[in-house]
Amino acid sequence: MDVLIYYFVLIALPILTCGLILLIAFLIINRFRYDLFRPKFEDAKSKIDSFLTNMIFSPFDETLFKTEIEQFKKGIPFEKKWCKKLILNEIIFLKLNLKGEVTNTFHFLYEQFELFEYTKKLLKSNRFYLKCLGMYQLESLEYKKGAPLITPFLNHKNRSVKSSAFLSLISLKPNKLETLVDFSHQITIAEEINIMDILHQKKTKIPSNLSQWIKSDNLSIIKLGIKLMVFYNYTNDNETILKLLKHNDKSVRHEAIIAVKFLYIHQAEPILIEQFKHEDTLNKLEIFDTLSGIGTTDSEHFIAQLLENKTDEDIKLDAVYCIDRINSHYFEQHFLDNEDVQKVVKHVKTPYL
Repeated sequence: MDVLIYYFVLIALPILTCGLILLIAFLIINRFRYDLFRPKFEDAKSKIDSFLTNMIFSPFDETLFKTEIEQFKKGIPFEKKWCKKLILNEIIFLKLNLKGEVTNTFHFLYEQFELFEYTKKLLKSNRFYLKCLGMYQLESLEYKKGAPLITPFLNHKNRSVKSSAFLSLISLKPNKLETLVDFSHQITIAEEINIMDILHQKKTKIPSNLSQWIKSDNLSIIKLGIKLMVFYNYTNDNETILKLLKHNDKSVRHEAIIAVKFLYIHQAEPILIEQFKHEDTLNKLEIFDTLSGIGTTDSEHFIAQLLENKTDEDIKLDAVYCIDRINSHYFEQHFLDNEDVQKVVKHVKTPYL
């Protein structure tokens, strides 16, 4: 033990002491550099904000703007990477927060400040997060000229890069959704949400090959295709949706059941009734919800049989709710002696009980 203490004091302690001194020195120098840099940064930011605001809200004059930009570059440390990054971030911020004709100047500024070249360098980087940042910049600025640079990333080995490329291309070319039918990788729920959000914002036209989407070998494309049919109220391929109610994948069946409800495909009623026994609880509840919108007396009889056969407690409430939606007077003449069902009926009729 004494030997260990001796060697620790002799060797380890000096090393740790030197390391601590170097760390403290590094932190002090870093703080000193930050204090020197901050005024320069704040001054440049103030000038950039003022200049960009004046440019964006001034009548567009290409010759005059070019001259003013070249003159402005001389008044800031433009050659510094941090300065170009600052200009680009400010342009993106203004682009995302301003609407209408004033946004026509942004692409001109992006090019004249040589920021497209800065984005290209990010896209060529070996670091995946820098590639994603470059794609975000093109997407935020709606810079369609950059789309060809993004396309190769659709087959990138990194999932994040591939996902960013996928969403950026949809955002830049929302009216060319037809190409998605050949997309090979599985689209995640997050990507689906982003795609639908883009379609809401861009108000894009319906893909001309939408009927092929729900026949794809890629399950995620099928599900996205069903969602798009609901989104566009597309009723030209109801027969295929009816077939999807018996698809091998339960998540596809789930989307098809929802589509039946929103597209009011009444022919689906007997299929849903027959398919009910093969589904898990989640899909059974969705079937009840759909039948409550398209169901007839056939659905009433079917659900009544379920209630008579002591159906699962987890779905009893939805079963009663479904019948009540189809026929609000049904329980005035049925199940009057069934205390359990009557309790559920009271809850459906008066949900605050």
